[in-house]
Amino acid sequence: MPLDLMLVNERTFPKLVAEAVPASPALRAVKVVSIRHLLALKCHAIKHGHKGRIVKDVDDVINLVQVNRLNINAPDIRELFLKHGTSELYEKVQRICRQG
Repeated sequence: MPLDLMLVNERTFPKLVAEAVPASPALRAVKVVSIRHLLALKCHAIKHGHKGRIVKDVDDVINLVQVNRLNINAPDIRELFLKHGTSELYEKVQRICRQG
């Protein structure tokens, strides 16, 4: 199973753990970050990360929005994109999700 590892600072980690959710019924002891935190981490990675990963991370963000049926136009989702990513990323995802 492919796994993305994202390192965060000591202030951020407790916030991620507080909203973590069970990975699956089969892996009850394993928790993963919430969808909102995953989106925030991916947006941050796109904004500040390695250029070779941008296409994959943008594709991940689009898939997360679509699979989880997130309302890309909701004020809290827009705020998340603008806080952790860029307005260009938000507009691109918004445009693609509106078409799909």
